[in-house]
Amino acid sequence: MKQLVDADLKHSLRRQQRARNQAELVAETHRCFRRSQRQPYIVCGYFGGPHIRYVLDEYPMSF
Repeated sequence: MKQLVDADLKHSLRRQQRARNQAELVAETHRCFRRSQRQPYIVCGYFGGPHIRYVLDEYPMSF
């Protein structure tokens, strides 16, 4: 799951202007995760891999 989150973050950051310092990078990272929170299908997709699929089976999400 961590790899999927990391890949999503990197993809989002590439579309933005390059951060000039650590504060800008932190701010853009927060924006990326806030956008993901408003799109539950993205968060649900993080749990789609076979190694973590059991989480959705045990705790179904209803959106």
